[in-house]
Amino acid sequence: MIINTNAKHALINLEDDDTAIFRLIEVHHLFELFESKSICLVKPKLWEDPYENFFNFSYGIDPLRPNSRIKYDGHTKLLFGQCWTLNEDNDATWRIYSPKENKVKIKTTVNKLYNFIKRINQKWFRSYIGKVIYQPGSNIEKNIEKAIRTHSVYAEDLVKNFYLVKRDTFLHEKEIRLLVDLPAPGERVINADYQDPDNLNLCYLPIENPLNLIDEIVFDPRMPNSVVQAYSNHLKETFGFKAPCYKSTIYEVPQIKVKVDTGFFV
Repeated sequence: MIINTNAKHALINLEDDDTAIFRLIEVHHLFELFESKSICLVKPKLWEDPYENFFNFSYGIDPLRPNSRIKYDGHTKLLFGQCWTLNEDNDATWRIYSPKENKVKIKTTVNKLYNFIKRINQKWFRSYIGKVIYQPGSNIEKNIEKAIRTHSVYAEDLVKNFYLVKRDTFLHEKEIRLLVDLPAPGERVINADYQDPDNLNLCYLPIENPLNLIDEIVFDPRMPNSVVQAYSNHLKETFGFKAPCYKSTIYEVPQIKVKVDTGFFV
């Protein structure tokens, strides 16, 4: 379903807001989340897929001024995003997104994430949580061309039509995205309330109590058991984390014990 994309906080392309979602992050970022009581979002220009950064290299040409270029990157100066997935636990996810075998997977639900974000009531602050739609690259290119040609480049259209759309070669990601459009203070393109002053590509949104957001923490299946135990103890003793916290079991050797037929070895 789509909940009014013009609303201050919108859910897009989601059928069930209680759906479980997952995110892989480095362990030190997990600890930062608990310590700072905030979640970090990044500017989409930092994402690897160039089709998601088209405003950095696409432009319009005014027929009356063929030597001039119309840039649109200003529309995304204060747009930030965070990626989640519907994939619970599989080999590809760990190998692709945890190549150094040092990440953890956190679990929450769309509903919990949405309820935390919608508490932000600052004027002009907009948020969107949506399921990514996958399309052929040629379709995305046509939509980009149409948006530039017709000047239909507005925040809600950008999110729905471009930042919740990805090439079908990434279909395996089953991605859910949190996107926020920060209010611009006056004529400036910096929002001191949320942006990191030392790195304007990052913004931090407050999470009153991370314990109420995270339902489960799962460590990389290749991480040494002693390290997992140390991290688990730190989470429990320092932050009071009592939800399930364990190492992924997808690579564990199965212990198969079978009672054989009587007289087999006679």
